[in-house]
Amino acid sequence: MELTKNASRLIAKYGQAAVILRPGEGVDDGYGNITPGDDTAHPCTAFVATFTVNEEFIAAGLMDVGDQRVLVSADGLTITPETTDKMQIGTTIMDIVRVVPHAPGGTLFFWEVQSRDLV
Repeated sequence: MELTKNASRLIAKYGQAAVILRPGEGVDDGYGNITPGDDTAHPCTAFVATFTVNEEFIAAGLMDVGDQRVLVSADGLTITPETTDKMQIGTTIMDIVRVVPHAPGGTLFFWEVQSRDLV
């Protein structure tokens, strides 16, 4: 439990406010098309770190130039981030490409999220 508090404290100290956007339920428009529902915002605290980029990762499609490594505090976040969600930091909205929970021994410390700009 102490390590979880330390991780949350450090992410809060060096991080910033962020939002995970979960897509709303789609609605059938009557013609067989699904109209996406409004996103639900889930506030969180996130610290943007850098990846050590290897050309092999980019060539293999595991990473793209400009991908962000974001450490998301488990403190106060009521959902588990998923790759169908988006992440907003400031005015920038990014796709979530990969989510890795850091939970040794079954205790969640934080999530490591790989996010990609929607450009």
